[in-house]
Amino acid sequence: MKKTFQFLALAFAALCFTACEDVPAPYNIFSEGAGQGTGSHLPYTVTFESSLGDFTTENTVGDFPWTCQHSCAQITSYIDTDGDGTKENNPATSWLISPAFDLTGVEAAHVSFDYILRYANASDLATNYQVLVSKDYTKDAGVAAASWTVLPLDLVQVSDWDTWTNTGNLNIPAAFCNTANVTIALRYIAQAKAATWEVKNFVLDQGAGDQGAGDSGGGSGEEGGVKTLPYSEEFSTTLGGFKNYTTSGEGAWTIDYSTAKATGYDNASKVTTAGTYYLVSPEISLAGQTAVHVSYEYILRYNKGDENQQVFITDAFNEATPAEGWTLLVDKHTEGTDWTTFAKEDIAIPAAYLGKTVRIAFRYNTNAESGSTWEVKNFAIAAGAPGEGGNTGGEGGGSVDTPITNDYITVTAASFGLENQAAVTELKLSDGTTLTFDGGGNTNPPKYYNAGNNIRMYPKNTMTVKASKKIAAIVLNVDKYNGTICNASGDITANPGSVSTSGQVVTINNVNASSTVITNTSTTTSTPSQIRWISLTVYYVE
Repeated sequence: MKKTFQFLALAFAALCFTACEDVPAPYNIFSEGAGQGTGSHLPYTVTFESSLGDFTTENTVGDFPWTCQHSCAQITSYIDTDGDGTKENNPATSWLISPAFDLTGVEAAHVSFDYILRYANASDLATNYQVLVSKDYTKDAGVAAASWTVLPLDLVQVSDWDTWTNTGNLNIPAAFCNTANVTIALRYIAQAKAATWEVKNFVLDQGAGDQGAGDSGGGSGEEGGVKTLPYSEEFSTTLGGFKNYTTSGEGAWTIDYSTAKATGYDNASKVTTAGTYYLVSPEISLAGQTAVHVSYEYILRYNKGDENQQVFITDAFNEATPAEGWTLLVDKHTEGTDWTTFAKEDIAIPAAYLGKTVRIAFRYNTNAESGSTWEVKNFAIAAGAPGEGGNTGGEGGGSVDTPITNDYITVTAASFGLENQAAVTELKLSDGTTLTFDGGGNTNPPKYYNAGNNIRMYPKNTMTVKASKKIAAIVLNVDKYNGTICNASGDITANPGSVSTSGQVVTINNVNASSTVITNTSTTTSTPSQIRWISLTVYYVE
């Protein structure tokens, strides 16, 4: 741990606990106007810098109380209890309990604090480290005799002892306002793995909170908890509206170096722990949108396989099965050579998701032998095409480099009313742009299929896109069949233009002409050799 003289912790803990509990009110650690042991005045503030103030502790499993250490309230049951010099993970349940607050006449209230949480199982974050509120707790009867309500709290873990995270303003439910006896508690539970939880700067104040934890860091609105465009997260101090879901093994996304970081490697122990974990966005409404793009910056080091760092999208997320229902959005990221140079990804949202409410996920995976480290920051999703809003794309593919405006058109293959397995020769878009298809010498010419609602371009097939004005870029959203992304394995050219493939998105950049010929140059056969595009967007030059 960060702390020095750790071997004195046990001896000092009992003394500190006694001192914390017995110091009489008033305390110097309260802010002006704070409750002086009665909790009758708001705002109420306690830093836990030199004592637990008028908070008390109660253990219901084990004997590992909250103590005041390192200028904060701290709890852990990872302690050497048998004197053999080795610490053990001890079962524990320990409560840190506030004084009673009189909220009579208070219509809305919220609580917040700063914390550090380390060495917790990601799957335990919602159950083992909680903030609760009660209106029938008494010290004589104890916590077991009271009724408690858990406040929504999205905790994050960090990888050092200096990075503090703020909870954000957690709403006190309306049922507890205008009530004379309100108690707030922090509950720590340890089972197979004992984490360390540190807390400081506890505040209870009037006014509505935001129900969630952390600062979204973005410029989005909300409709019933659903984010609206534009929505962004910096990941500089919190995961904001994103949540961890560990679907196998151990591990979780953490905040480190002002990024959201995923790695299975522990630098202290030099051990890699196997695990798969998703960083999942809140719901994001794309209602009324005809083009949307998502962007982020990242550093990837020690890549062991592109499948270990991927980005997905879904409109049917289920918290009970967080690994299911995803469509691959970005399947490859550029590996860096240092820890300071961030690559950029800027990619169009597939047309099939426009108008819907979606979630975006960063999926990380590692085995127990070795794994990569992936750092992500400056996530943003906004209306328009890739490259708009001052983001010109960058490494990693999927970006639009030619300056463009909102002058674009999107069509789906299904919108042309073609018959199943019909050969496709020429299609005309509503703005006059034409799509002309040719077999290119292949006996299989381009065809439309109801299965997947896509137009299939086989090896040597071409599609000429011709407009009355200069084309900046073209984005194809392609199908995925039995696990295979139908993008001709990236064997695609454009004349003029440069082609990049990323997941189910094919981007033709830098056309800067009124027409371009897109060719399937694959030399293989079967599904991996085909381009099966579901939708097509043409962006015009500014």
